Amino acid sequence: MKLQHKAWVLVLAVIGFAALVAVLGVRYYVTDSFVQLETERTEREGERARRLLQQQLDDLGATAKDYAWWVDAVAFARGSNPTYMEENFELGNMGYLRLSQALVLDANGKTLASMQVQDEKLVPVSEADITRLRPLAEAVLADSAGKTTELTYLTKDGSFCLVAVSAIRDPLHKDPTPSGALLLVRQVNKAEIQRLSDALMVPLRLEFDLRGHSMEDRHLQTIDDKHSELHTVLRDPQGRPVVEMVQTLDRGLHQAGVALSLTGMVLAALASLLAAAVLVLLLDRLLLRRLQRLHTEVQKVTKQDLMDATVSENGADEISALANGINRLLARVRADAQAQLQAHERHEALQMQLMQSQKTEALGRLTGGIAHDFNNSLAAITGWVRLAAEDLHDTDHPSHEALQQALKATRYADGLMRQLLAFGRQSPPKLRRLHWLDLVEETCQMVNSGLTRDCELLVNSNVEDDEVDVDPTQLQQVLVNLLINAADAMHGRGQIELMLDVLELPRLGGQPLLPGMSDLAPGRYLCLTVRDHGPGISVEHQERVFEPFFTTKAKGRGTGLGLSVVHGIMARHQGAIGLRSKPGEGACFFLFLPVSQRTSEVSPVTVPGGDIPLGRQLLFADDDHLVRHAWSALLERRGWHVTRARDGEEAWTRFSNSDKHFDVVLTDLNMPKLNGVGLARRIRATGSSPPILLISGHVNEIDAEDVALFNAVLHKPVDIKDLDRVLSDLVSTGDTQF
Repeated sequence: MKLQHKAWVLVLAVIGFAALVAVLGVRYYVTDSFVQLETERTEREGERARRLLQQQLDDLGATAKDYAWWVDAVAFARGSNPTYMEENFELGNMGYLRLSQALVLDANGKTLASMQVQDEKLVPVSEADITRLRPLAEAVLADSAGKTTELTYLTKDGSFCLVAVSAIRDPLHKDPTPSGALLLVRQVNKAEIQRLSDALMVPLRLEFDLRGHSMEDRHLQTIDDKHSELHTVLRDPQGRPVVEMVQTLDRGLHQAGVALSLTGMVLAALASLLAAAVLVLLLDRLLLRRLQRLHTEVQKVTKQDLMDATVSENGADEISALANGINRLLARVRADAQAQLQAHERHEALQMQLMQSQKTEALGRLTGGIAHDFNNSLAAITGWVRLAAEDLHDTDHPSHEALQQALKATRYADGLMRQLLAFGRQSPPKLRRLHWLDLVEETCQMVNSGLTRDCELLVNSNVEDDEVDVDPTQLQQVLVNLLINAADAMHGRGQIELMLDVLELPRLGGQPLLPGMSDLAPGRYLCLTVRDHGPGISVEHQERVFEPFFTTKAKGRGTGLGLSVVHGIMARHQGAIGLRSKPGEGACFFLFLPVSQRTSEVSPVTVPGGDIPLGRQLLFADDDHLVRHAWSALLERRGWHVTRARDGEEAWTRFSNSDKHFDVVLTDLNMPKLNGVGLARRIRATGSSPPILLISGHVNEIDAEDVALFNAVLHKPVDIKDLDRVLSDLVSTGDTQF
């Protein structure tokens, strides 16, 4: 068989199969879609009928409540208004309200009056009906609040009734105890059923014999090709089936779906036949004839003996000969390409090894040169900014804060340059005594500007004395590296938890060592844990995370130097770093630093001064980190030993659990968890309260009785001279009122 004939057969077979699939698909999807539409319509119709009937029951309950919550009804139940029933439930009103029975019981359940419409007359309700209705009023009469309304369905002798029971009570009287109960019954007769059918716009009937019927709340039963019946079971409040409501629905959607599916199948078959004819014609003219010409050309090329190797191919048609020629050509091209690829890979591997070694060697020289030149410019900038700050004597000038921020930025830049020089020549860190928690909060505020994306940073501390001797820039670099790694591990979303605690080595009571503690000398250490909730680090990678150039991040996302630099910084501070991680449970890094020895070799954070005697203890509570940090520094410069708290609850914990004797308590007003007034009340309740000073921008919001809790109240913003004066008076007198 020639290639041309084979192609025709193949095309027709494929098109025929595709046409069959299309026809079946059209039939399935169209039919299924219309079945789904019919099902949804059935659900809507059933729900409409149920809601309409429930609405009538609710309206009946509202009518019963209107007639029961009335002074005349209360008077009748108590025997002082005998004409209540004749005036309100006469024949005309019973017809207007579409009521079949009305019954009034006293508070003990005894029948006071009853009326029933029978043959266009009002007659008393039979004793059998009263006996059947009386239990429905028990829940209403048992409610001492008189607010219970009972709504239910009942059937009797092939009739379906709506029943509403309401307590008789005076809504204006303070005593809510029901004086009796009013029962209203509406029989769903043929007129009511016709009214429901008109509202639903579909025929409706009720079936009382539920034997042999499905006890599902709703099911559809097909009658013929044009009609189906929707059966909806109505239940009383106890969930028992009462009656089945049957709606006759047309099957127009089903018939439309069948017609549409048949039309789609015919159209799909015709389109497939047309496509097959066009495709065969185009394939023959545009492809098969070109392949025949190409076959002739390839035969001429292969007869020139350009290749020694041959590839055998079974068959005697044109495509077999073409495959033989192409295989010979590809075999030679493949061999040449493979050789070139291997040579290129070897060259690339050698080049990468050379670049890696040169990068490590040149990085130290490059950073040293850049840092040296940059420090010259930075020194000049710092000098001019300091001169401008000293010349600007007015601290309230708008440029004063800008100059202070510029100096802060130059100090941070100077620290970065020292880091570059330290990397190039491994210089020792420049130690300063500082509060580790303050540095943690400052770093969190810095990285929150975008480095950690949408991560939430939670900082907690169990330490009162958090002073350490460290290089601030290097320790900040450690924290930034760990926080960025944690944010990357959680793809920028989640919580990063930081906890500062104190530990002793050797561990007491046989407590196990935390990761990284085995290399530490005995002594007292501060431990900062940085925990994320990412995927964690695998066991095989945990032993290599501190190696230079090792990274688990994607190509281009990490250099592999971050944790190795962190490890080196902690080691140069006589500290250590450890890691604990399980796959799927996140990673937790432990940073250990020795507690500050407060030696003269390390410059302290603050220099005592001012008119207040040294050694005074002050408890400072403010939820704003910048205010807390700035004013604590000012107070420490004036000789105070400041214990800081982020809110009133933390301040109370430090006051009640600390061994220190606080000379003054300084607090803000509006703080989370516990405000300044609540903190003052707790401290006053101890009986040994120090003077309490309130600083707030909302002093006008404080009640007069709450102002008495404070020895002094200052309005923000506060001048440092006024604060010094007030603190001096409080320390000297112990109870100065302002």
